[in-house]
Amino acid sequence: MRTSPTNRGLGPPLALLALALSGILFSGLFPLPAKEKPQALVAVSVFTAEGFALPGVPVTVKRKEDRKPKWRGVTDRRGELAVRLPAGRGTYEVATGSKEHQNETETIEVYGEERVDVIFRLAAREDKKEQ
Repeated sequence: MRTSPTNRGLGPPLALLALALSGILFSGLFPLPAKEKPQALVAVSVFTAEGFALPGVPVTVKRKEDRKPKWRGVTDRRGELAVRLPAGRGTYEVATGSKEHQNETETIEVYGEERVDVIFRLAAREDKKEQ
């Protein structure tokens, strides 16, 4: 019995070629996400002097040598905020901006891709206590 050219077993190699070509064609339609730049994380927690979470407190982060803050945020219901900074050596100032509490500023050092925790315990303002 003679085999025809279509019956020689060329099916699987052609199927593999079709799959390879479809991968090449579709790879341009769905590009891979760009690689993220390295970052450091500043985890800020703000509490009252008694140790209760302080939600809604504005927090700013700036490079020590800058005049104005570059990063801003507000603490969540647990008194927490996370700020991503570029990785690498740098000195930053983290400051609170509460109207009801005495604000604080803390200077931190970032050396690379790391997490830096900053914890504030804010006392109530004296002028607000008397009212």
